[in-house]
Amino acid sequence: MNSRERLLTALQGQEPDRVPFLESVVEEPVAIALLRKDGTRDIPQERWSRKGPVSIGFRPPSGHGYHALEIVQDLGLDAIGMHFYLPNLSVQKEIGGRAMTVGGQISSKADLAKIQLPDPDDPTLYEPLHCFVDQYRHTNLALFCRVPLGADPVILGMGFERFSYALFDDYPLLETLFELYTGWYARAMKHLCAIDFDFIWSGEDIAHKNGPFLSPKMFRKLFMPYYLRVASQITKPWIFHSDGNLIPVIDDLLSLGMNGLHPIEPGPMDLAEMKRRYGHHLCLCGHINLDTLSRGTPEEIDRLVKEAIAIAGPGGGYIAGSSNSVTSYCQPENVRAMAIAIKRYGKYPIQPV
Repeated sequence: MNSRERLLTALQGQEPDRVPFLESVVEEPVAIALLRKDGTRDIPQERWSRKGPVSIGFRPPSGHGYHALEIVQDLGLDAIGMHFYLPNLSVQKEIGGRAMTVGGQISSKADLAKIQLPDPDDPTLYEPLHCFVDQYRHTNLALFCRVPLGADPVILGMGFERFSYALFDDYPLLETLFELYTGWYARAMKHLCAIDFDFIWSGEDIAHKNGPFLSPKMFRKLFMPYYLRVASQITKPWIFHSDGNLIPVIDDLLSLGMNGLHPIEPGPMDLAEMKRRYGHHLCLCGHINLDTLSRGTPEEIDRLVKEAIAIAGPGGGYIAGSSNSVTSYCQPENVRAMAIAIKRYGKYPIQPV
């Protein structure tokens, strides 16, 4: 099988030739280290981008002196993709060398005038995506588009604290914002699914380690109707992403009709229980502990990968990868160990634990 066939077979809950390897991003410091690039060479490189109201770019990103495809091929990843995000009105601050959201610009109905969205039916918005697919179809990698469902720009644009208060103090404002953003993404999703991507990677963080950000009752009342609005427009295989413990709302989420769930965060989510309960119709994705990738050893990573594949791999429906993404603080030698172990232990047939 080639990478595209392998990943799509797993995403449909079947057994490919081996367990696929998927990441949404490999951040530049790790990519540079793995490729043994110094990050200083000024060489021509392709980089799809658009200056304007929609953020579009490689995932993994191009870097200084290397191309995204290099790191995908070097690690043996089975997919490469782009993201398609509306900018949000968050307030960010650099903390520990990373841009972190510390608040938002939307606090009342008067601030709605700050939101200026492009026409989601404007064909020029999608030109870079068409170019990307045309450029990379020959690689036989699975091609994906990463796109939110519409809650992220609401939460980030308000800031988490203000969003939480608004659940009780200004619920109509939340409804207006959800209507605005999910309406936009629902219309955009029709155009995205008309492009020759192999799958859609959607969803947003809705939970922490102890459970969802808000009660299951409120999640069903506010999030689910709007999520359904966007999900109903997805006509390709798709993966839903959210970190944290999704168990209190898992059955609600599965009603959206996704093919895969990412990243099955270790600790909050039990991989064996998820495989037992949902593995017959849901592809499980990710799960290799980001904390261990950051602070552990290659030997520990080898063990984690072996265990995850033995648990989730039998019968198909498992795509291996980190429990979030390959962040800048991951140890390159651990990322390499993950890639090697996925190939070492992922060949079918897999013996269950």
